[in-house]
Amino acid sequence: MVRWAKKITEHRYFINFIIGVILLSALLIGLKTYPDLYRKYSGLFYTVDILILAVFTLEIILKLIAHMPRPQRYFKSGWNVFDFIVTALFYIPGISQYSSILRIFRVLRVLRLVTALPRLQMLVGALLASLPSMFYIGILLFILFYIYAIIGNVLFGATDQLHFANLHISLITLFQIVTLEGWVEVMRAQQPGWYVIPYFISFILLGTMIILNLFIGVIMNGFDEVKKDLEQEAINTKGKPSH
Repeated sequence: MVRWAKKITEHRYFINFIIGVILLSALLIGLKTYPDLYRKYSGLFYTVDILILAVFTLEIILKLIAHMPRPQRYFKSGWNVFDFIVTALFYIPGISQYSSILRIFRVLRVLRLVTALPRLQMLVGALLASLPSMFYIGILLFILFYIYAIIGNVLFGATDQLHFANLHISLITLFQIVTLEGWVEVMRAQQPGWYVIPYFISFILLGTMIILNLFIGVIMNGFDEVKKDLEQEAINTKGKPSH
């Protein structure tokens, strides 16, 4: 029974089937945003929802059986824990009475694509591994924003209350500028002065071209680390003697 369950859950067709069910669930969630369509086919939507929940439940049961006689090993993987929680949420008594909460839970099913696709797991792992470094880059970015917000308020606050009236408005304006959305209009709204162009160009160069690229560099470094860890784990697994 254990070998049978393990063989099924690790089979390519079964994995592809689960991915298909996740995509179907995502499509269903999107179609439910059209009230007329949902009212017309509400019975079909309900039936498919039940079938999707049954498939996810069966998947978890099979994976638990595959880990017998120690089913707790199933929960050693954070992805398995996530799958279990997302599925178990629908079995909470009385949850069907809260349709809005139920819809949010259904959206979480889309994230199951991460658990089904190893490449996505690697990307998410790289993001998580990069968080400590990204935190310090975020501090550096905040310092840059803070300095430029104060300078912007001093230079333009008296003549441009819309964009640089105070600290928090200046910060919002700089956030808009760093996304390169409408920054030319903001620059042209200022009174002519030798400092206008250097202020905006220097901020864009520092904020967009340099610091934001640091985020990309840190994520790529995290991706390489995760990839190396997975390769080393695969080598260690293959190197273990079979019993």
